[in-house]
Amino acid sequence: MFSFNVSGPKDLEDKVNFSKVYENVTKTGKVSSYGVDMSFPEMGLRKTVKSQDFNILPGKIEDTLEQWNKKYQAHLEKLRKEQRQQSAEQKTEQAQEALKELQNLLTHTLSVDDTVHWDRLKRTEKFSIVPNHLFEDGKAPAYIRFSNRGEPKEIQASQDPHAPAFEQVKREYGFLTRLFKGREIRADFQDRQIRRKGEREEQFGYAKRRFAELEAEFEEEKARENEALFATKERYEKGESEGVEEYCDLVLSHSQYPYYFPQDWILEYRPDTKMLLVSYQLPAPENLPQAESYKYIKARDQIEEKPLKQTEIDKLYESVIYQICIRTLHELFEADQIDALESVVFNGVVTNTNPATGQEETKTILSVSATKEEFERFDLSKVDPKATFKHLKGVSANKIAELAPVPPVASLDKTDKRIVEGRTVTADMETGANVAAMPWDDFEHLVREIFEKEFAESGGEVHITQASADGGIDGIVFDPDPLRGGKTVIQAKRYTRVVGISAVRDLYGAVINEGANKGILITTADYGKDSYEFAKDKPIQLINGGNLLSLLEKHGHSARIDLEEARNAN
Repeated sequence: MFSFNVSGPKDLEDKVNFSKVYENVTKTGKVSSYGVDMSFPEMGLRKTVKSQDFNILPGKIEDTLEQWNKKYQAHLEKLRKEQRQQSAEQKTEQAQEALKELQNLLTHTLSVDDTVHWDRLKRTEKFSIVPNHLFEDGKAPAYIRFSNRGEPKEIQASQDPHAPAFEQVKREYGFLTRLFKGREIRADFQDRQIRRKGEREEQFGYAKRRFAELEAEFEEEKARENEALFATKERYEKGESEGVEEYCDLVLSHSQYPYYFPQDWILEYRPDTKMLLVSYQLPAPENLPQAESYKYIKARDQIEEKPLKQTEIDKLYESVIYQICIRTLHELFEADQIDALESVVFNGVVTNTNPATGQEETKTILSVSATKEEFERFDLSKVDPKATFKHLKGVSANKIAELAPVPPVASLDKTDKRIVEGRTVTADMETGANVAAMPWDDFEHLVREIFEKEFAESGGEVHITQASADGGIDGIVFDPDPLRGGKTVIQAKRYTRVVGISAVRDLYGAVINEGANKGILITTADYGKDSYEFAKDKPIQLINGGNLLSLLEKHGHSARIDLEEARNAN
């Protein structure tokens, strides 16, 4: 553009426009000066730079660019501060919304139907997959057309750029061969085309088979989950203890709270008195928002937080705890469609670090019992949750935020009612028996036997839990060993196809809910890559069919696993 060099600030590169250098001429045709028109659209700046001496023009242009850059930097700084101001305003708005959400925990649930709608929980979705995931190298061939669900539909007729053209093949031969053996070259080309077509069809066939396999596994997993859901529904409608507990667990699981709430609980149903006991994990005071607003201090270029006063934090915490208590009672009573609950005992439990000792402590800070008949007469849209709690003769310290422990109205039964008497399976198991084809309850007892022998050296106890065939805990190990000891939960999956990642996630959830040190998942089949990836950094051990046979052999039992035979038997 210029016949001379001009250097300017980097921040203005591609932002400033220049005209060509032009001459200003007098009436007599003499050049009076040289000029350049400059513009900076983003800043709305324009200037014509002139000089009688052509050699001085570059310096004037650079001076103008420096002046414009100072204005531009000031503009950017202003924008940055405005953004900081907006950020402070947004943070204030978010803080206020968070506080408002906590103040309305109880009223929020009054507009929600807490009943469990079984049909909505039933899995009805169709299997879908990203096409790349069908192939070991993670790349789907461009010549295969896939449906929206990732199902291979057809081999497309479009030209594959990797397929050799006739001229490419021809150039691989020498001059004399090309001259005298054209028919052989053409035959070679056609043979390559046939092989190429065969490779495509082979890849397409592989993709179709892989999609079908994964879809079958998905449908099998979906059917198991739906079957377990139906079994839970049946148990609840019959008023069975486990069914009522599972139903109430679903009710509380669907209750929406802020993400930083623990939302963990233990339930115990006592059918003789139709009482449900809830040990509910509450947030600690430090879990709640501590800021009231944010302000941008221009002089220091900082966003400053305005914290809530300690009295405000204590008052907010007290309100939150009483609201959770009354809200939980409401949700359980409202959702109870078969009148399984005549009363509910709510024990609010907090786990936090004692500032005096540095030790983590768990204690009950409030407890209350409510009957359904009395509670349903309350108009919760008009109540003060603390007053309702006191009306129900609940027990709590004068200042909830001090986390003083109180004696619960009723305590959980520490014995695990799920444990049932184990039975021996290996004594009647034939040598070389197909483990994958044995009844699922026999398989669970087999697993218990093997692990009982495995943990016997350290004095460990292995118990099998009540049979449910629903993916729940199948066994519990209590190991007194000081190094590897503690509680381990076991789940046994007598599957004939790859175990889906959802089963591994369920096991991890069980480990957390049970407060266990470890979880072990045993299957007659195997696990997918996603399952191993999910488990690698968690206290989970995955034992596949091969590992299971090794364990059996270690303890003197000869067996086999034939998945196809088991599938045909079923």
